Amino acid sequence: MLPGTDPYIRASRLLRFCAKCGRDERSVPIIRHLCIDCYLELKGRDLFPRSITLTYCPSCGSYRVSGEWISSEDMGNDERVVMAYIIESGLKIPEEIVSADLEDLRVIRTDYGEAIDASVRISIGSSQYRITRRVGLHRERTLCPACHKIRGKGYEAIIQIRGLPFINERLLRTIEENLYKLPEALRNSIAEIEHLREGIDLKLVSRHAAQSIASIIRKEFGGRIIETEEGGTGRSMRTGKKPRLVISIRIPSIEEGSYIRINGQPYIVERVDEERITLINREGKKVTMTKSDIVKSWE
Repeated sequence: MLPGTDPYIRASRLLRFCAKCGRDERSVPIIRHLCIDCYLELKGRDLFPRSITLTYCPSCGSYRVSGEWISSEDMGNDERVVMAYIIESGLKIPEEIVSADLEDLRVIRTDYGEAIDASVRISIGSSQYRITRRVGLHRERTLCPACHKIRGKGYEAIIQIRGLPFINERLLRTIEENLYKLPEALRNSIAEIEHLREGIDLKLVSRHAAQSIASIIRKEFGGRIIETEEGGTGRSMRTGKKPRLVISIRIPSIEEGSYIRINGQPYIVERVDEERITLINREGKKVTMTKSDIVKSWE
């Protein structure tokens, strides 16, 4: 037999191999130079959106979907229907996948907030596969246009939540989680939550509710509260409306190893407990202070 005519040699030259794990198509299907297992592992990460935002109206309960507001009743009063639509709309489907259908989703709580475990069934050729991934979940409260119009486009109060010296991601997530745990009457008074680089602004339809929420936040996290009136004092002669109440909450956001100045003296934060903080001054002496004392003397 002439060299190069061995059927086994010819067949082996035609075999396709997985570029990642090395298996060939005799043992596993090959798709775009990857075996099906490696393909699903790689493409599964890119198939799902990393996170979704669920925007809803705290007044009427409607959801914003693809730029339009849809009543909760039209979604069967099940927020998972909205989540499923958002996730399916965000799927990035490669051309070799014939179809991709969301089969199941489950909302869970993690150390970093809420998330969704979502499962998608995909079809490649005549075979079907199931991919499950975790998708981050963010909730955003904002008045729908109808409720915004009813409430006259006005808020009675704004709560500005800020950090001392700045607000870190961990503190931000913890504050947001506590907002969702507020009594229903207080939650419903929050017309809008605005996320800013420097913190969070809560826009409320009730001054009394704003003061109650601010008190709860301060009790939970400590900090300093300053109340001011936006637009002067008393009632406006033209509109007859009270000026808007602005409540500023500065919450200590102190991490071990950080540098702070108190009463003009520099300190390094050695330890942070639930109520007390241990500091080291420039002479190496340890000083223990409560968070409230630190806030009072913070520079």
